Amino acid sequence: MKLAALLDPVLRLYLRYKKRRRRAEGVLLVSSRGPAEMVFVSAVLSRFMRLAKLDETVTLLCRPDAAGMSFLFPRFLRLYRVDFRRLDDLDYRWKTFIDLHAQHYRLIVSLDYVREHDQDEALIIAADPAETAGMVPPPYKRNYHQRLAESEKVFDLLFDSGPLRQDKILRWSKFADEILDDRQQPVLALLPDSQLPPAEKLPDTVVFFPFSGIRHRQLPVEMWRLLVQAVPEHWQILVAGHPNDFDRNPEYMSLMSLPNVRQETAGFERLASILMGSRMAVGVDTAGLHLAVLLGLPTLCMASAAYAGAGVPYDERVAPANVQFVYVPMECQGCLGRCKFPLVDGMYKCVAEIDTDQVLESVRNAVVRGVF
Repeated sequence: MKLAALLDPVLRLYLRYKKRRRRAEGVLLVSSRGPAEMVFVSAVLSRFMRLAKLDETVTLLCRPDAAGMSFLFPRFLRLYRVDFRRLDDLDYRWKTFIDLHAQHYRLIVSLDYVREHDQDEALIIAADPAETAGMVPPPYKRNYHQRLAESEKVFDLLFDSGPLRQDKILRWSKFADEILDDRQQPVLALLPDSQLPPAEKLPDTVVFFPFSGIRHRQLPVEMWRLLVQAVPEHWQILVAGHPNDFDRNPEYMSLMSLPNVRQETAGFERLASILMGSRMAVGVDTAGLHLAVLLGLPTLCMASAAYAGAGVPYDERVAPANVQFVYVPMECQGCLGRCKFPLVDGMYKCVAEIDTDQVLESVRNAVVRGVF
């Protein structure tokens, strides 16, 4: 534990005598994950917003980069940005904790299944709301009982959301069932028409998402060159990613020398409009690709088997018809990234074994039919 976290008891003693509004009011939802998580959160957010009482506001505490997906959320949802990387800085930590305490929320709900006690849970403790709710932490072999005991001290309601390997939309749906005391069927991972962004007019355009936050899940540039050839020559291909993605993977810049291919580094909000005006999206497990799915765009995902049964591919109960997953089932699938095999040309074994011909055939068929 860092020094800043070790001084939390001193701060809590100070906050005990700090004035704040008398009546606890409002709901704070907490998520410490990145943009991809926010895409999935948008599919269930409407249920958690029902936790607010009449005239109460709902606020989502999230990372600054995750806030880039806020255009997917209802306009009356407030955002509270916290840079979790800076919580080791004592000055930033104390200012954030003092401000959260001053808000005096009635209810704080953690949407995180995996949490850090000295970060997101420490934020909730400092905020000192009237009520708290969270999920039982994952049953890791090491220090599980310690983590469970820590969580029990933080949350008034601690919900057992089920097995470790589980679709996150289903997990959140069950959590919402519990805290709302209202059982509902999980919804498909699609945004309602009212929340769809305007489409940018891009005739015959395909968007590629070759980059992953975990490099071992990326496919070689040669695969993408073959995919370019599978698309009609008069179609436009956008290779989408953050500028840092292209800096870290300079070999992919060779694709931009092809006549119908160009680089796309737009932020998520404009990217959503681009996707709405495109024919299809093809890519690996990454935030932009999941955004394409929720927008209803025909989407092909080349996935590792690491999260099979735990989110990617989606559970059939929430998987919309516009997405197709290509992955190689393995005995070790669902390892959650803890691969026990040596890398194959820099890839996880399950990624290296993805059938190139199957991927190319899927894209060719999609071109002909217009859907997957």
